[in-house]
Amino acid sequence: MIAGGGTGGHAIPALCVADSLHREGAAVEFVGSSTGIESTLVPKAGYTLHALPLAGLSGGPVQRAWAGLLFLKALVRCRAILKKYRPGAVLGVGGYASAPAVLAANTLKIPTFLHEQNSVPGRTNRLASRLVKEVFVTFPAAAGFLRDAAPVGMPTRREFFEASREEALERLGLEPPVVLIFGGSGGALKLNLAAAEAFRGATPYTVFHVSGRRDFARFSTDNPRHRIVEYEDELWHPLAASDVVVMRAGAGSLFDVAAVGRAAILIPFPHATGDHQLHNARYFTEKGAAELLNDDEVTAETLRARVEELLRDGPRREAYAGNMKTLATPEAADEIAGRLLQATKEKGRRG
Repeated sequence: MIAGGGTGGHAIPALCVADSLHREGAAVEFVGSSTGIESTLVPKAGYTLHALPLAGLSGGPVQRAWAGLLFLKALVRCRAILKKYRPGAVLGVGGYASAPAVLAANTLKIPTFLHEQNSVPGRTNRLASRLVKEVFVTFPAAAGFLRDAAPVGMPTRREFFEASREEALERLGLEPPVVLIFGGSGGALKLNLAAAEAFRGATPYTVFHVSGRRDFARFSTDNPRHRIVEYEDELWHPLAASDVVVMRAGAGSLFDVAAVGRAAILIPFPHATGDHQLHNARYFTEKGAAELLNDDEVTAETLRARVEELLRDGPRREAYAGNMKTLATPEAADEIAGRLLQATKEKGRRG
């Protein structure tokens, strides 16, 4: 049983682990939020999602009380689901649905695990780590916050490792050089606004701009080489076609870029919990795989200047791309799946 979601950064690594488990012959069920991205991605991937009505703890006293009530209902529902399916192991991947499932599994003595994607864990996973058998972390720095943490990296879809630049350019009809701009599954308004202004008018390079569905209707361009799309499910194609990537610093997106191996300009979201996007970004910049642009420095002028500077500097761009490729973790999903299967077998031997 895999529990959690909410964003692509939680749901997609979970699906990578599920696929690895499935290849080994295991049955996999998901528990998630009825409003998170997993409500679409999990059924599309062919897995069953047990959806829970959940809400965050933000807002006033009424909203927090309602969220607490939904959490208690989710906890009861998770216990019922776990009793019905009797999974050999449970993996929490973060998001609203992860906590009630992990807690319910703990009360039923089911071997339970967590995967922490970011370099700075949130409070929920710090508390939950005390209840689980083992925590898998993407960034080594996260291990310092959690009990029994094992660095394994980020589960990443195989397509990113297999993507071809030539095929991607032909498939998307793009003329190199190519700049890819994206802000994660939810989009990034400040980055979108700056990019929409920065690349107006003709450019000697192609800009492939994934705005996110929330912001897409706000933007238009008069630049024939600036293509704005609302969402790209097969992101490995524009990534493989790109020469420079401009992005936020969500963990999943960073390791997608690492799998392809491209130079990146990272703009961490400044309001992320524990400022984890800044810490994520620093892991890559300190390894010589990317460069940092602070959110408060982002304007149309600075964005265009930084992009064009990196496009002109071929040796620096190639060095970033090569170092980025070394940070990919192609075995992460299989490693997590193997630990879950081992725990399942041990539980079976104990009866």
